[in-house]
Amino acid sequence: MHTTPFETQANSVEFDFVKGHIAATMTLIHGLIDQGLLDRDRLDAFFAAFIGDLPHSRETLGLRLILDQWRQGLTDGEPEEELRGKLFEVIRGGRSN
Repeated sequence: MHTTPFETQANSVEFDFVKGHIAATMTLIHGLIDQGLLDRDRLDAFFAAFIGDLPHSRETLGLRLILDQWRQGLTDGEPEEELRGKLFEVIRGGRSN
């Protein structure tokens, strides 16, 4: 199936919108972690389902990988500074290497 430049641009805008919402959610979660208000196991289950619902495409591969690593860090009790670093990787769409 052939995609037009408009469809490609629309997909890119939609993907940027999704990345922005994920980053905002991660920021909120970090605030709740700071206040000690989160159940990390339930949060992990939520994000596992969310990541499972993301399209499995080349475009989302980097994003899915960084979200999986962030989830693992939450589960393992990774230091807050390291978890927050992953937020900016999500905004960029995942790791490029």
